[in-house]
Amino acid sequence: MIIKSVSSPIGFFDAIYSDEGLRRLSFLGQNRSKHQNDPKLQKSINSFFSSKGLKSLPPIDLKGTDFQLLVWDALCSIPRGKTLSYLAIAKKIGLPNASRAVGTACKLNPIPLFVPCHRVIKQDQSVGQFALGVHNKKYLLRIEGVKYDYI
Repeated sequence: MIIKSVSSPIGFFDAIYSDEGLRRLSFLGQNRSKHQNDPKLQKSINSFFSSKGLKSLPPIDLKGTDFQLLVWDALCSIPRGKTLSYLAIAKKIGLPNASRAVGTACKLNPIPLFVPCHRVIKQDQSVGQFALGVHNKKYLLRIEGVKYDYI
């Protein structure tokens, strides 16, 4: 495994790579990483936070259960500036009674931002939880142009 660092408007991340690609993006908050900066990933992060949005991803090496991979794949289909509920994701993957499990899969998402779990909200249109902090979820939705009263 190789660990490199990147910065973003919401804080610092350590990027953990396997031989196949990016395995994990660990949020450090305001704590700087001790690892060397990753210029290629930094470019993707900068693009993500720009008004243009993410243009390309580094190679990704997602590891999880079959269910988690199914949920994470569904998350990647949510366009920038749009949201879906946990229930809508559960229905989309063919398991309409699994909305809580979808929430757990979102919480365990190893590559936040690039696997956009921040785009998943509660059925009542409230923002719900977020592993990187609710204030960061609201910020990410705002920069993506989501316009709801709850943000």
